[in-house]
Amino acid sequence: MKTRPYIIATPSYCVSAGVRVMHMLCHELNSLGFDARLLLTSNISPPGAPLVNPELNTPIINGVFAEQWEAINDEAIVICSDGLPGNPFNAKRVVRYILGREGEAAAEGEFKLYYSRAFAADKSAPVRTLYYLPIDLNLFNPNHAPARTQDMLWLGKGARFCTERPPGAIDISYSWPPTRPELAEQLRRTRYLYSYDVVSATNLEAILCGAVVIVKHLSYHHWEWTRADMDEFEFGTGGFAFDDNEEEIEHAFNTRGELLDRCRAITAAYRPQLLEFVAASQAHFRF
Repeated sequence: MKTRPYIIATPSYCVSAGVRVMHMLCHELNSLGFDARLLLTSNISPPGAPLVNPELNTPIINGVFAEQWEAINDEAIVICSDGLPGNPFNAKRVVRYILGREGEAAAEGEFKLYYSRAFAADKSAPVRTLYYLPIDLNLFNPNHAPARTQDMLWLGKGARFCTERPPGAIDISYSWPPTRPELAEQLRRTRYLYSYDVVSATNLEAILCGAVVIVKHLSYHHWEWTRADMDEFEFGTGGFAFDDNEEEIEHAFNTRGELLDRCRAITAAYRPQLLEFVAASQAHFRF
C-alpha cells in the first residue's frame, strides 16, 4: 500500500541531541524504504560544517521549497518538534513530536508523538512514544579505559545554576571536546561528571564510558524535576548520583551496568516502534 511521504522540519545537523534525533528519524525512515526528507528551519551547524551529516540518508527540500511546496504539502505528513510552535508552513498534516516536557496542547487534527513517556503531562494515560538513543554504543563504552584521573563538569542548559565549581573539574562545552571520539576518550578517563543539565545525552555518554554522574541541579528548562521524574525515563537512573555523599556515589557506581542494559534494549526496540508509528500516522492521515 502506498504511504504518504514524510517531511521532517528541523534545524541543521549539530551536537544537540534533539536535532540528531530528528535527522536520524529521517535516515531510519529512508532505510526502511519510506520516503522521508528534511526541511531545514535554521542553520545551527558549527561554522564550516555541513548542514546535514554526510553519513546519513537525509535529503533536503529547501532548494525546491518555493516552487514545489504546494504539491508536496498535498501529499506529505510533516513532523515538527514542540520546539517549532504552531504551523508556520501551513502543513495539511502535522505530527507533533514532543522532545521536551509537554507544554501547549496539540492543535486539532495533529498526531501527537512523545519522545519519552517522561514528557507527558498526564502520566496516568497511555501515550505513543518513539524514543531514539542518540548515542553510538560502539563509541561510548568503558572498554580499554585508562586510569580515571580526572573529574569533569557539564553545565549545558543549567549553567545559571552553577554557583560553585567542583575543584579541578574539566569543562565540557558545546564545542569541546570537538569530536565525539574525543569526548568518549575524555569520559573514559573520568571518575565523576558533575552535571547541571539533567536531561542531556552527555550524562548517558559519561555513564556508558564508566563514569558516575553527580547531578548538581534537577530541572529541565523552567520546570523543576525530581528523582521520580528521572525514573520515568526509558533509560532509568542507573549510574546517577543525586548527591555527592558516599552512599549515593556507591549506589551510582554499582548501577552503571543497568543503564547499558537499558540502552541496548532501547536500541533494539527503535525500529519496531518506528514501524508502529508509521502505521499509526498513515492511518491517522489516510484521507
